[in-house]
Amino acid sequence: MQVKIESLSSSGAGIAKIDGKVYFVTGGLPDDLLEIKIVKDKGSFAEAVISEVVEPSAKRVEAPCPVFNQCGGCQLQTLNYGAQLSEKENIIGETLSRIGGFKNLNIEPIKASSEHYGYRNRVTLSAFFYSGMWHVGYNQKRSNRKVKIEGCPVSDVLVEAAIGRLSNVLSSISDPSYSLDKVHISSNAKFSYITLVAKQGRRADSLNVLIKHLKRYEETENVSVLGQREVEFEYESAGFNFISRPSVFAQANYSVNLAMVETVIEWAGSDGSDRVLDLYCGTGNFSLPLSRNALSVDAVEINRSAVNLAKRSAKLNKVDNIRFHVSPSGHFIQELDKDNIKFETVVLDPPREGAKESLEGIARLAPSKIIYVSCDPATLARDLKGLAGLGYELTAVRPFDMFPETSHIESVTLLSRA
Repeated sequence: MQVKIESLSSSGAGIAKIDGKVYFVTGGLPDDLLEIKIVKDKGSFAEAVISEVVEPSAKRVEAPCPVFNQCGGCQLQTLNYGAQLSEKENIIGETLSRIGGFKNLNIEPIKASSEHYGYRNRVTLSAFFYSGMWHVGYNQKRSNRKVKIEGCPVSDVLVEAAIGRLSNVLSSISDPSYSLDKVHISSNAKFSYITLVAKQGRRADSLNVLIKHLKRYEETENVSVLGQREVEFEYESAGFNFISRPSVFAQANYSVNLAMVETVIEWAGSDGSDRVLDLYCGTGNFSLPLSRNALSVDAVEINRSAVNLAKRSAKLNKVDNIRFHVSPSGHFIQELDKDNIKFETVVLDPPREGAKESLEGIARLAPSKIIYVSCDPATLARDLKGLAGLGYELTAVRPFDMFPETSHIESVTLLSRA
């Protein structure tokens, strides 16, 4: 059947509508005229793939990645960057309206990335044995099967060089039972840093020979194994120096992350007298910058390794008004209830699953402002609807393109007590 693509879904699929039925077409772009093949029919909607591009959209471009049609890492390399930004603005607005029930929203223009290729400073690769040798790569589209890579166009030059060298070195290993499982690679704009992860049940030192070999090359010399003394590095953001490791989560686009941090500081607007609660704080990405204008910051994170790094970063920067807590955020809020502790501002940056377990507790703290940093429009819409029902009104929504060439959308949202 033939369809005209109208827009994109949050997963990056093209959306077409015929007689009230919605078709999600993998690879379809706005204004494409396509012949499609249905792969799953769910009644009110169907999933489809392209059989033929009858008339391509004027927004179509050539994808530079040689494995774009196989790899599931990027979805939008065939859509020009301006159109990507426009579609992401539409997606977050539509999602907040459809799931959250928010009408007549004024979504701010999306903050573009300074680079839409060569921006990614952190990747995690799978290691796998295929055709007599070892490779690194990502999952294939709609599959747990792997696609091998020798580089990645969205990665920065240092990460890309490390991927290439690692791929070359691994190709010399012919033992299918080798213990390598995955690889974390980060860069700080000066050097790349690599953490190898052994398969479950295998000793970390089983990878020591590989480490010795990788250390011979400049691109991969800063390498370690998870479970031994992991390589660390420093990077700068918002005027602070942070300590991190490749295996610990950090935002993967330095310039866009900085813009997000600046937005959180702007909207917090503290004059030095406010108590700030930073939930899901990670390695202190927002905690340290917030401390500059706050009376105090309580930063909460379930990952002990991340909290230890955050504490060391605070010490490195001579910051003494942050208290770090290793705890699930929902549990920590319950403990605050016992002491009737209040905060003027609550910042939260939850994982993709959202912060459903923390919403009622946050409302009981009665902050005048809530700043919600999100990486998923659907869970953001659900949580904002919950906070609206608890007495908060949506004041501003600012989206950010943290991951160009993909369908992912980051955002910062400001809520005020009604």
